[in-house]
Amino acid sequence: MSTLHVVFSAELPEALSRCWADGDALLLAGPCVLLAMHSATLPSPCFALSDSVQSRGLTAHWPEHIACITHHQWLELLATHRRSLSWS
Repeated sequence: MSTLHVVFSAELPEALSRCWADGDALLLAGPCVLLAMHSATLPSPCFALSDSVQSRGLTAHWPEHIACITHHQWLELLATHRRSLSWS
């Protein structure tokens, strides 16, 4: 069963690694997008809300391997996973 993990906190929760399974995806939102600038060990696939990236002035330095998505694309991502889990 695939899960979309949506993280809003300023750091990844320790329990995320224990809950991660094949087919899961990670969405960075809010202050959590700052992790993409400092962490090379984020689970894959990893996405970020474009509004969160833009509001923090990170667009010019954003890592290419993490796709920025809109709110509409977030809904589409939710539709491709059987469950979603929000971490804050």
